[in-house]
Amino acid sequence: MPKLNPSALYYGGDYNPEQWSRHVWQEDIRLMKQAKVNLVSLGIFSWTNIEVAEGVYQFDWLDDIINLLHENDIKVDLATATASPPAWLTKAHPEMLPIDANGVVRSHGGRQNYCTSSPIYRERAAALVAKLAERYGNHPAVEMWHVNNEFGCHNPLCFCDTTAAAWQGWLQNKYGNLEALNEAWATNFWSQRYHNWNEIIPPRRTPDGTFPNPSMVLDFHRFSSDELLDIYKLERDTIRKYDSVHPITTNFMSMRGSIFVDYWKWAKEVDFVSTDIYLIAADPNRDIEFAYACDLTRGFADGQPWLLMEHSTSAVNWQEHNLPKEQGEMLANSIGSVARGSEGAMYFQWRQSKGGSEKFHSAMVPHAGENTRVYRQVTELGDQLDQLRDLVSTSTEQAKIAIIHDYESLWAMRQYNVPTTQLDYTEISQDWYRALYNMGVRVDFVSAKADRATFKKYDLVLAPTQYLMTDELEANLIDYVKNGGSLVASYFTGISNETDLIRLGGYGGKLVKDFIGVRVEEFAPLPKGSVTTLSNGYQAKLWAEISQANGAEVLATFGEGVAAGSVAIARRNYEKPVWYVASQLTDESLKEFFGSVTKELGIEAEGGNGIEVLRRGKFRFEIGHKPGSHSHQVSIG
Repeated sequence: MPKLNPSALYYGGDYNPEQWSRHVWQEDIRLMKQAKVNLVSLGIFSWTNIEVAEGVYQFDWLDDIINLLHENDIKVDLATATASPPAWLTKAHPEMLPIDANGVVRSHGGRQNYCTSSPIYRERAAALVAKLAERYGNHPAVEMWHVNNEFGCHNPLCFCDTTAAAWQGWLQNKYGNLEALNEAWATNFWSQRYHNWNEIIPPRRTPDGTFPNPSMVLDFHRFSSDELLDIYKLERDTIRKYDSVHPITTNFMSMRGSIFVDYWKWAKEVDFVSTDIYLIAADPNRDIEFAYACDLTRGFADGQPWLLMEHSTSAVNWQEHNLPKEQGEMLANSIGSVARGSEGAMYFQWRQSKGGSEKFHSAMVPHAGENTRVYRQVTELGDQLDQLRDLVSTSTEQAKIAIIHDYESLWAMRQYNVPTTQLDYTEISQDWYRALYNMGVRVDFVSAKADRATFKKYDLVLAPTQYLMTDELEANLIDYVKNGGSLVASYFTGISNETDLIRLGGYGGKLVKDFIGVRVEEFAPLPKGSVTTLSNGYQAKLWAEISQANGAEVLATFGEGVAAGSVAIARRNYEKPVWYVASQLTDESLKEFFGSVTKELGIEAEGGNGIEVLRRGKFRFEIGHKPGSHSHQVSIG
């Protein structure tokens, strides 16, 4: 498998020369060299400019810009251009357009306007990729391949009849027979039992007040992620017929809003992991959100170097209130990504568009040109990254704490009929991460499908709302603790098996009920916005449980309501202790709780309270954030 082999940290962004006249290209080259740009992503949305009619290709302009970049020592991350099918294709084949759960056809005019199961889309995409790979696979400017773009961002789920047929095939392959499927989905409820594969349709809109089978919805998410992955593999394998040298990737979206693609599974199929990270400008914790996304991406990459393929120099264009980044924030984000393992810093986009839907999205060269705050910061960052070239191919230090991150639990918890709609898998995970970040404690992320050897690398494993619990994960966590590890598990952990059938006999399964020793009988969600005080003085919100100790030592109980006297926090001692937290502690109480846990386990902190201290290679990074005060500072030693 080809790997990244940079001679310096990558720096640049999406380049769309087809939007500009050729005299602007020369100006772009001058400004790129001035900023020390050494890589651009080319052709991401260029399908209609490359294939102007079916089988009619025009490569002259692409030849010219690739050669011009090569002459000026700027490498190319060459895209397959398949993210936005052209109008001639969707007009000729309207059946390839996606259909939503309400049966509405999503029209041409945006991007990713295709059904992921569409055979015509796959056929034409593969033909385009073959032409590109044959023509440019050996071009000296090409550094890597960029398949499609942000898979699943706009068309993660399609509900058309073409999808239904592919869905039925996927289910047959997974379950083998209908009896196994009916058992896994509990289809005797609401007369949903299936007697023929063709009776199973995607989970489309049901009558008001009713909802599709949650086990079906969970499998549909798995299927849809796999369908997108199949497109990636189709394009990747097509490239490989012509180019066995250059690494191939696609840009993940590791930020909070990306919930439709299982990146743990995808990471095994790319030559290296790359990602896009965009922040909510109004979020006062956006520096923590950025760190979370970087650490999660490093987890996908299994600790190996990865690449920040896109982020913004300043304001984006798609939020309700698009605020510019504060002074120093762009530099702090970019250097922070490098300190957390990225092999560089890339942006959307190089030159700010003068038209189109993203014309107000910031870029490395703004509408106002080079004599601007943004471009001055761009050149400053170019100098900084050039001085950090010794970081190339080095890894970051492994943390002592790992958080389990599981897309399947995330999907399952998004069902409609749950104890409270306030449950948000990612938000709870980020709450725990934020507490540790503010303490100055570093964290890694691991998959719920990680093996025992992976867990054993860490002093402490955290399982926030691990709703789906496979027998394998449960056994791995118990083995991890028996062999000297420590674990913190939260409420709503171990509730269902992998098909979303409840584990009976007391919530939490063997892990919570028997091994940690807390038997949960009922859920008792707290009123929205309320905060309750536990018996040890901690503040908690969102959740309570009616439960009793089943061998665990009770450290705190709920003090009021129907759950009064039930277990709120418990521990049990093995070689090292395990803890169970039965509510969502407030930020300060989480810091106090994790402070006591890390102190007992001897896990040291460095930085905290707005200061990140990170190490990679021979460099020590100190990055300070004070959002709202216009203060973001970077110190490198």
